[in-house]
Amino acid sequence: MTLVIPPDMELWACTYLRGQLKDVAGLKVSNREPDGYDGSYPLVTVRDDGGSQSDRLVFDRQMGVNVRMGPRSRPKPCRDLAARVYGLLTDPAIVLQSDCPVAAITWDGCNGPYPVSEDSDIARYYLIAEYSTIGVINQ
Repeated sequence: MTLVIPPDMELWACTYLRGQLKDVAGLKVSNREPDGYDGSYPLVTVRDDGGSQSDRLVFDRQMGVNVRMGPRSRPKPCRDLAARVYGLLTDPAIVLQSDCPVAAITWDGCNGPYPVSEDSDIARYYLIAEYSTIGVINQ
């Protein structure tokens, strides 16, 4: 039996963003926020929010991305990094990247970045990128 499974979008997005954002000092990119994160370094967290399977090999995937860094009273650096992350995740050229599961960007599913209000004193922006992706054939 040949199985087709959804691609690991969190792994792909974290690897891709790490490679594209090497110039951001102290940046950490992960699929979860570390315990005790205090905003002293830039942090991008990626979450695969899932989606439907539209064909045997095609999975619709929505990615939620948080960008956090610095104090809430000075959000501009965080906002600028979030805008850059959004630009990278919605660049049509990503489909040409090696090992990229993205077949197409679903433009009307992309949104942000926008500020998130929370109790902590860390600036945070949130964005969404949506894709049609190619599943992984698992034999």
